[in-house]
Amino acid sequence: MDKRYITGKLVDELIRFAALGAVVSTVVLAPNAIQALDKPLRALDRKLTKREREREARRIIRYMKERGYLAGSYEYGLQLTDKARRRLSKNAMHATHIRIPSVWDGNWRIVLYDIPESKGSARRALGDMLRTLGCFQLQKSAWITPFACRDQIASIAAYFDVDSYITYLEAQHLDNEKVMIKKFQRKYPCTKFSRKISNHSYKF
Repeated sequence: MDKRYITGKLVDELIRFAALGAVVSTVVLAPNAIQALDKPLRALDRKLTKREREREARRIIRYMKERGYLAGSYEYGLQLTDKARRRLSKNAMHATHIRIPSVWDGNWRIVLYDIPESKGSARRALGDMLRTLGCFQLQKSAWITPFACRDQIASIAAYFDVDSYITYLEAQHLDNEKVMIKKFQRKYPCTKFSRKISNHSYKF
């Protein structure tokens, strides 16, 4: 198996491990990092012995420090750098998709943003990603979807570094709702769209 591929996989694995650990602590001790890499190393190369896996894990840690993904001391704790967090957000963005339910829950999700011209490329890329996720454009800087996507939007916003310019809303009422529902019904025919009003319901 290609060495660069293995290195990339292990770097991503250790960044995910460290990011989860940061919820409890800002540092990850090297022995824990080595242990975290043991399972993915076994999956990538079953021929490696335990000693060889430990040696490879130490190599990955050195590689990540040299490339600027980790900072701190091997003995006293390692920390993710901004570069590592950007890589984490980028990976999350590429893996992002919206789960399509069989029955709509009746809520609209609206993404609003006011991104300055200095970040024009990020604004255009954000619009492309929202379109890829299946959102419809309501206005120039407003997109809508009937499906939950708060986490996905947060990942995209973090990657493009526009978190502070984006607002995520959930609403039950939408003017001209029938037209919008019909659009999504055509796009997602396997989802049942219905709305109850005054003990009556209408379906599309």
